[in-house]
Amino acid sequence: MNAIERLQNDFNTWYEASSLSQFVRWWKTELKSLVPQKHHKKLFPQSIQVLLTQTKDEVSVWYNKNGKFEPYVNDENENQESWWHNVQHIINQADGKKVNVNYLLPNDEALIRKIALPQAAKENLDEVIGFELDKYVPFSADQVQLSYKIDKNNEDENKLLLDLAVIPKQKLTHVLNICDEKSIALDGIDINLDANGLTPSFLGVNLLPKEQRKIKDNFNLKLNAALVVVLIALIYFVMHTSVENKKQKITTLTDINAELQKQSRLSKTLKKELKTVIVSSRFLQNMKNDHPKIIAILSDITNILPDTTYLSKVTINSNDLKIEGLSNNANVLVPKLDKSSNWFVPQMDGITKPDSRTNKESFKIKADIKAPIEEDDNGQS
Repeated sequence: MNAIERLQNDFNTWYEASSLSQFVRWWKTELKSLVPQKHHKKLFPQSIQVLLTQTKDEVSVWYNKNGKFEPYVNDENENQESWWHNVQHIINQADGKKVNVNYLLPNDEALIRKIALPQAAKENLDEVIGFELDKYVPFSADQVQLSYKIDKNNEDENKLLLDLAVIPKQKLTHVLNICDEKSIALDGIDINLDANGLTPSFLGVNLLPKEQRKIKDNFNLKLNAALVVVLIALIYFVMHTSVENKKQKITTLTDINAELQKQSRLSKTLKKELKTVIVSSRFLQNMKNDHPKIIAILSDITNILPDTTYLSKVTINSNDLKIEGLSNNANVLVPKLDKSSNWFVPQMDGITKPDSRTNKESFKIKADIKAPIEEDDNGQS
């Protein structure tokens, strides 16, 4: 047993005894129950097991049907004794399914021994058994073909229990010649524990030489491994894409949020400016509504005074009006201002003075805003 076989055997032993194996079997059964019965054969193909049992010089063909072995009957084969025709017919009718053909030797043609070895011998079982073979059978290693099976029901942790099967090499050669003549390729040679040959019951060893065994087709294993890799890649791609999409969304939302905050600040600024404009417009409107007289006074001053007159100061209060400025002829201003109905009794406030810089006359004129109080004949206002 090489290192790979030892690892495989250890893994199989652990797997069969673990709760994981039970869970996987239950899971497969539940999944299979969800699939309609008519699709089971296509979706869950099972290998076909064929057993060849020998009784004296006759070979019988057993076919695994509905979970148990039954004698195979080929209605198309008139001569039912030609067992190789039946095997070929089973292979031809397999419809792509794998067919395992195992030859069962009668148990009286083999030596079966239950042997116990130390656990340390597990690393080199082939060498240990070959070295100690004379302890169990009265033959040398070059005279026999042997195979063994590890007892999985062993309760002794310090011992390794084996089922050892030994057959003469002449018998092995005879079986191989029979199958080669009929072009039947064997998957294994085992021992039939049923002495009567009524129902095949095999030991579970394989006496077929390793160099003549079929190379295992690991296509399904490779396919499943590839599918697992693809599944992991898809999961990674989906998760990576989802994360990248979320990052992109977060970046986009962050940019949108920053832009909205900028627009919000701008909106607040515009709102504040609008409020200021509204307050200013209301102030001017209120001023116009509250002091319509002032607007009229300023309008009259602008319209009455000639273009050659310039004002430097205008003072308006509730009682009087005062204006100061320069004019070509200041004396004509009082008569002009007297024509307005917005003030009363305009008159010079002081004397006019010539302005050397502009060659004009500087003046100061004042007038009453309120109409003068008229007195009656009795001198009363």
